[in-house]
Parts: sequence; C-alpha cells; structure tokens
Amino acid sequence: MIAVYPIENLSGASAPLKNLHEELSTVLQRAGARIVDRDTLDRFFERHWVRYVGGIDESTATALWEETGTDAVLITSLELYNDQSPPRIALTARLVNTVGTPEIRWMDSYAKSGEDTPGLLGLNIIEDPVRLRSMALDYLESSLKNFIVNPPVRSQKMSARQMRENKPFTIPELMARMRDTPRRLAEDSEGRRPWLSFVGDLFVPRYEPKTWYSSRDVLDDQLRSLAIVPFLNLSTRKYGAEVLVLHLAKQLVIDGRHKIVEIGVVRDKMLNLRVIMSNGVSNTNIDDISNSLGVELIINGKLFDYLESGTTGQNPKVDFSLQMFERDSRRILWNSHSRNQGDDGVFFFDVGQISTASTLTDRMGQSLVNRLNENASVK
Repeated sequence: MIAVYPIENLSGASAPLKNLHEELSTVLQRAGARIVDRDTLDRFFERHWVRYVGGIDESTATALWEETGTDAVLITSLELYNDQSPPRIALTARLVNTVGTPEIRWMDSYAKSGEDTPGLLGLNIIEDPVRLRSMALDYLESSLKNFIVNPPVRSQKMSARQMRENKPFTIPELMARMRDTPRRLAEDSEGRRPWLSFVGDLFVPRYEPKTWYSSRDVLDDQLRSLAIVPFLNLSTRKYGAEVLVLHLAKQLVIDGRHKIVEIGVVRDKMLNLRVIMSNGVSNTNIDDISNSLGVELIINGKLFDYLESGTTGQNPKVDFSLQMFERDSRRILWNSHSRNQGDDGVFFFDVGQISTASTLTDRMGQSLVNRLNENASVK
C-alpha cells in the first residue's frame, strides 16, 4: 500500500499541483499499485497536523503505518514548471518505507523542455504542457514499476552500526582514526581530453568536480548509513539548495552502497535538536546529528549558483561545494567543488547541450558519486 503525498512545489512559480497529484495517482493505479484513498490521507493529515509534504519524519511514518496500513510513501517534488511555449517540467520522486527508520528505497527524476529534440524542421517540438506532463509521469511510473518488479540486488555486507556497537571503544584507536594525510587528487583540467566528452557515452567526465580531495578511506566494505543535511543556499534561486539535495540523494540511492536516511527524518531531528548551521557543520553538529540518527556518514554543502535557462539561448548554471564527514573521527573524508553550465563540452550543432538546471545538476551529481567511489573503494 502506497500513500501518494501532495506534490511539493520547489519551482518558485505557480503550477497545477492538484492536477499533477491526481494524474500521478491515476498513473500508479494503472500500473497496478494499491494506493491510500485521498480522503483517508486527508483525514490523517488533519489528525496529525501534517503540513510539510517534502518529506516524512519517523513518528509520522509510524503513525501512517499503524493507522492506514501504508507500507511506503511516494514523495514528489516539482522543480520546474512552465506552461508557456515551449513548456518545461522537472519532477523528482522517491519511495520511502514507513516500517522502521524511514529510508529512501527508490528515487528517480525527469526533466525536459519542449524544444529539447526539435528534429527536422522543428516537427518534434512539444508545445502542449499536458503532453509534457504525461511524458514525465509515464517515465516515473515505468521506473517505479521496474524497481518493484525487478528490485536491485544489493551485496550482503556487515552493518557498520552493528560492528560499532559490538566493538569496545578505545582511545588509541580513535586517535589513530583521526590521523590523516591530506592530498589533493586532481585539478580542473589536469590530464583531461575534453574534446571526447560529447562522444558516445562519455557524458559523465565533463561534469566531474573541478577540484576534489579524498581521504582514500575504504567506504564499501560495510553497510553504512548516510544522512544529507540541508545545504547552505548562497544563490539567488529560491529552493535551489533543496533541489540540489534531492539530486544528490537520487544518485546515492541509485549507487546503492549506503543506506540513505529519508530527508524528512534528517530535517525533523535537526529541528528538534535546534541545530543552526550558519557557515557549515561543526564538530558539535556532527555529534548531535550522527548520534540522533545513528548514521556513520554526514554530507553537507553550499550552493553558490543555480541558474535556470529562462529564455532560448540562455544556458543553465550550477555551482556548489560538498563535504563528507565521518561519525567517529569527525574527519573530512571528501571535499569537492563542482561548477558547470549547460553548454560545457558542446561544439557542434548544440549536440549534448542541456536545457534545464535539473538535468545539469543530475549529471553533476552522478559524476561526483562516481568519482567519490573510485577514490573510496576496495582496491
């Protein structure tokens, strides 16, 4: 049984949220999913004073399971919507379990502009926003159905939490873990051949972080829990940091090396702890967040620029930095800075050009996670 949450609007503009929600529910039912009745969900929201629909906390998830029999919640965020010609849309959806600690089980996104693939004489340009909405929902339906029918096979690994709880604590071991030899692994264009970045399937390299540092700690030997705390938004784009967190979470969920704690759970814990991060995560923040959530890894970052392509010919731009911290030693395991725009690596006839900031952020997040794994895996 799936509860379809009302769609969260992160677009910064008006959008037909009610119509989108009804269409999404219809699509899921058509795919064979059993969903919670809308009236039942509305009464639950009123009973528990649920106002935030961009995530779900632990107590709300437990109550939803006990009172309605809901196994999972589908949380959808609208990142971009424009019904003027050519229309544009960007949606991100995730499936969160309600039994036990809420974790993100599946996550995917869809972003498209009506003029992405104009074809010969512009015959393939999409001018109907309803058709574009239908394409987005059909894609999410197909992705979710594939996950349910053919769930990804995860390798069996020892739980890092169990190992930590069963292992006696010693000061010398903690001191040894806190010692680290920093090294910068790469610089902007060092050893690159950017002219190959648009050929074939080589899309990812051109979106790699411009600079990064890795501690080279092995991170795939155990099953670790990871929490993404809210990013600091230094851009002019409202909700830009929230959108960035969603795309980073998506890539980590797809990667499957870690258990990703539901974003709403992290938000709720930080509110209860009254954690305020004006310039980043402090050692005290790391202790509070990791102890309350029981996670081994924490990711935090800053968004410097998130520019959407408002008119034809304007390229989207995204600029952000990211850090990963370890629970026990409080060391920085990863630090990177990513900066790209939609026409990076494009030389001929706009081949490979990206028209939405959502797609650009997705590609950057994918490349970042790939690079992180390359430098933190068993050799």
